[in-house]
Amino acid sequence: MIHIDPDFKNLSLLQRQIAVQALHIISEHGEKTRSSGVTQIKLINAIGSSLLGVDTPKSSASSDRAKLMDDFSTSFSDVKTNIKQRLFQLFILAELVLDPMPQSATKSLREIADILEIEDEFIDIAREYSAGAYGIAALDLHRKGYLGNPDLIKKGSEMMRVNKSLTDPFEKDEEDPELLKQWMELENCPEDSLGRNIWKYYKGRGFVFTGQKGSVNPTISQHDWIHVLADYGTTIENELEVFSFIGSSIPDIKGFSFLIAIVSLFETGRLESWGGGALNADRGHLDLPGMPERLADAIRRGRICNLDVMYGVDYFDYKNIPIDEVRQKLSIVPKTKDIYSPGVWDPNGISSFQREHGDSRYQPPLEN
Repeated sequence: MIHIDPDFKNLSLLQRQIAVQALHIISEHGEKTRSSGVTQIKLINAIGSSLLGVDTPKSSASSDRAKLMDDFSTSFSDVKTNIKQRLFQLFILAELVLDPMPQSATKSLREIADILEIEDEFIDIAREYSAGAYGIAALDLHRKGYLGNPDLIKKGSEMMRVNKSLTDPFEKDEEDPELLKQWMELENCPEDSLGRNIWKYYKGRGFVFTGQKGSVNPTISQHDWIHVLADYGTTIENELEVFSFIGSSIPDIKGFSFLIAIVSLFETGRLESWGGGALNADRGHLDLPGMPERLADAIRRGRICNLDVMYGVDYFDYKNIPIDEVRQKLSIVPKTKDIYSPGVWDPNGISSFQREHGDSRYQPPLEN
């Protein structure tokens, strides 16, 4: 699947080729010594083809590190800072999958950041991971990431229709009858509308509607709209996709914290839990066949959307609109046809637990 992320469409083919080769160069400390290095190489290949439009396997990468780094520095000297920051996040992502993360990974990231002449606070997260300071990294991820801005959390309260100002993104708001009423009334939306689809999604999976005791916090329920709109099912592999989409769609580069969190949960297990306990560590899911490609495609789709889909949209405003029309309005493009990514209504896009506890009338039918 050869695509170009909109951030990189103005880069020349040579620039994009050099970037992919640089990604391969920094992976040299992972492939030979760690099984996760295999996943890293697959992810870099997926990043190259899906985001940079370059099919450059590691075997074709330059073996002259010094010359390549010089070429990299020269090629990107006049590139806009925001593009260099987006590119650098791909380097961080590639290193994040190494388990354990060697200290040399942090050194490589610092080298790339210096070449690109940018500052990125997420290097600190990588450094803490490489030192085994997972608890400190978790705190830093919250503080330095998208959800660490108090003003944004207050804005999010409005977008989620929560009837109080949240001070914590994962704060429980179990008793909110007015909010619950709005969620329950989605049943009455037209059959092909966004509202009716999200209602069936909740019923079919046995999810507790937001606003009542036992529901997840409002921030996590906000991401469910993206599951439905971007057509990602609700298995752990789908969670890797949906949060990669969310983190990439947010125009603020701090949205990248979502990708760090989800990879740390469902690939390396460095983050024990997230989302106020709604998501708990379960390692090794990026290692599964096809997952690097699915993750890269989710990033591509998110960047095309280029909208704060978490705290920048009041989805209730779109509840009566046909779901395909909402996708067009929000620039949510289809998945690439080259991968198999189970959607919301795909039999493989729902977990066995959800199927057992949900209403079978609103579940994707089992295959014969």
